[in-house]
Amino acid sequence: MIHSLTGVPSKGLMEDEAEVMRRVAGGDGAAYALLVAHHLSPIAAYTQRMTGNEALAEDIAQEVFLRLWLKAADFDPARARLTTWLHRMAHNLAIDHLRKRQREAPMGEIDAGEVACHDATDDAAPVLNALMQLPERQRSALTLTYYQDLSNREVADIMGLGTRAVESLLVRARSAMKRILEMTHD
Repeated sequence: MIHSLTGVPSKGLMEDEAEVMRRVAGGDGAAYALLVAHHLSPIAAYTQRMTGNEALAEDIAQEVFLRLWLKAADFDPARARLTTWLHRMAHNLAIDHLRKRQREAPMGEIDAGEVACHDATDDAAPVLNALMQLPERQRSALTLTYYQDLSNREVADIMGLGTRAVESLLVRARSAMKRILEMTHD
């Protein structure tokens, strides 16, 4: 079956992402809209988990998709899948915003553990609050692996690390999450 917006087989959209990206680079708004529809939700969810701030997460996601439009010609399917490329942009923007916020805030003003999880269910709130207490690299590795369902190799590419470093971050992140959650239940 051919997707009406792109002329790309609907099942194989992401299999042929290089062609869709070539079309976006050529100014094809329909191909761009299809990619946004496919990738916006996961990117927004990732940035929300990284920043703990819905408005900031939306701003970052919008910036990612603006860059997708402007830099589509830079995408190299031989180097990464499109989802990896987009998550890397989202990761870098989220980290930049977090570091800027830390530099601008007076000491002690930012406590990631007290970030409100407005959209979380009562059951999910402790986990999301614990996630926000992790150091940014551990939070990134855990979020990309478990919430975004990316492989350790893709996470390593996004974070600019080796696979072993990602595995180490995941071990420390799981241990820290367990400790934080145990303290919340005491």
